[in-house]
Amino acid sequence: MDTPISPRPQPDLPPRQPEFLRYAVPVATTETLPGVTDVVGIVVGVATRPRDQAHDPDMLWINTRARQDALGAMALQAEQAGADAVVGVRFDSGRISESVAEITAYGTAVRLSSTNRAADTDWV
Repeated sequence: MDTPISPRPQPDLPPRQPEFLRYAVPVATTETLPGVTDVVGIVVGVATRPRDQAHDPDMLWINTRARQDALGAMALQAEQAGADAVVGVRFDSGRISESVAEITAYGTAVRLSSTNRAADTDWV
């Protein structure tokens, strides 16, 4: 049996709060990190989300999570390419269709000296 809808106003649920995520390799918006020895190349990560959630109370969480998903995909691509870090990270976004948007994270995958690679766990 269906539960009837209460005629009394119901309190809004608090929106979900974004959480801090760690990635497979250090990711930085700076153009370089100490100890860069080699450029591997450009890496890209893409995430998609529905565009019809404009009034969803969880939009902060949804938008943050979409960017985190794009960063995670980019970091995974960097790790698969043999990189130790990604520098110069930027975001872009666009509309794929009337109902779907994409968020792209891109940056330069780099290798670090062995000294800096050993200390990279302090960066993530």
